[in-house]
Amino acid sequence: MCIVLVHGAWGGSWCWKDVRRRLLARGHEVYAPNLTGVGSRHHIPPALVDLDTHIEDVAALMRFDRLDHVLLVGHSYGGIVITGAADREIGRVRGMIYLDAFLPQSGQSLWDLVGPEAAERQRLGAEKHDGGLSLPYHFGRPGEVPASPERPYTPQPVGTLSKPYVSLRRSERESVSCRSPPNMPGTAIDDASSIKALITLSKSGSAVKPRAWA
Repeated sequence: MCIVLVHGAWGGSWCWKDVRRRLLARGHEVYAPNLTGVGSRHHIPPALVDLDTHIEDVAALMRFDRLDHVLLVGHSYGGIVITGAADREIGRVRGMIYLDAFLPQSGQSLWDLVGPEAAERQRLGAEKHDGGLSLPYHFGRPGEVPASPERPYTPQPVGTLSKPYVSLRRSERESVSCRSPPNMPGTAIDDASSIKALITLSKSGSAVKPRAWA
């Protein structure tokens, strides 16, 4: 099976290192793209990056690498990204898994989904950091673990949080929501139960079945 793993905010392809290794060992074709402006691509100026950039990162991977029957997996913010990527390249998508992820409706941004209080905290954190262009991972949230060499979080471009996902299609969706322990969001995806869920779903095909996307 062809699986595309999409990381959450502040992360990078490094988040999926252990999951990717285990899925490859089971014979799957696995991709874990690093989204523009974060992780190993943090050198791209945040002013040039928004949600559409990240959607195109994943859609273009499927398009140019000619991937078909793809199982898209999105963690946290990555759920918004895979929703948009599937909308752009629905003919290539077999199913979708939302792993502790946001599932937006057309017209919703991440800030719409987290609510006005959290959105305002993030906006102020970004303003303090670099004038509102990007939001650092550790921006004053109580109990938050800062970035480290093992978890090299990088600032998230604000345009990825504030810009709404807009569908290009009229669609119906079914979804499978994989929920993990409370400490999972924003961390590397190395929880054993989450890995087991991914492997089980990839074998059974019990992921989102896009339908009537035309």
